[in-house]
Amino acid sequence: MSFLAQAKKATPQAPVLTIVGFSGAGKSSLAGLFPNPVFIQAENASTVFETMTQDAQPCFMPQLSVPNAKRNIKTSEELLAQLRELITEQHDFKTVVIDTITSLNVLFEQEVVAFNEKEVNNIGEAAGGFNKGYLVVASLHAKLLSACEHLRKRGIAVVFLAHSGVVKMKNRPDVGTDYTAFSLDMNDASRKLYVSNSDAVLYLKAREYVSGGEENKKGQTTKFARITNTGERVLITSSDGTIGYIDAKNRYNLPDEIEVNKGENPLLSLIPFYNQQTN
Repeated sequence: MSFLAQAKKATPQAPVLTIVGFSGAGKSSLAGLFPNPVFIQAENASTVFETMTQDAQPCFMPQLSVPNAKRNIKTSEELLAQLRELITEQHDFKTVVIDTITSLNVLFEQEVVAFNEKEVNNIGEAAGGFNKGYLVVASLHAKLLSACEHLRKRGIAVVFLAHSGVVKMKNRPDVGTDYTAFSLDMNDASRKLYVSNSDAVLYLKAREYVSGGEENKKGQTTKFARITNTGERVLITSSDGTIGYIDAKNRYNLPDEIEVNKGENPLLSLIPFYNQQTN
């Protein structure tokens, strides 16, 4: 068959998503609302769902082991073995959730240090020093991402959960002052892999408002403002729409902010793959 004969229009693919947020933001709960999910646990994710009935709970793969050179236990090998079964064996799961890639990153760093040819004290000294150990860690994340592409080809969505880190930034675009920004809490070499390979990087946060701040005529603060949590949650989908959320992006033309109601997953009505499933 000629290449011209094989030309066809694009069809929606299973999404690869990264959802970022602080501990307790509701990342795992939201991930549990994707179709028929199974969790790969770099940290204990099951406790979030203990109050739910057995029928309502998602499934969980065994929690990944801490690396141990003496027992020849590598977290990366255990992770790839779990993924290999999900790729090659028959099952009914429609979503694979990695909870969390930041905890996984810690395990990868421990593995690189533990299995280094010479005894070292930290990841910066591994692989010959000069912070080259971070590049080895990034190569382990790259293997994970490669395996997840095979899941996508099977029509299985992948959801990476990540803890948010705080970054101090200079010259805020709208006012020119220093400001606090948020990003995936891991080394840049690994962080950039998830940003470039995800269809969307979304920040889950509580909606807040500021009140009560006062200034004198000289612009000096006389009373500090108070930040109040409304109890509502939103997904930040774009770094253009909300300053301070580094790497937030999406390929689906999503609104800059999406309200997240308890027990609901708004992404299922906004991502083309899921619209296709219901049509």
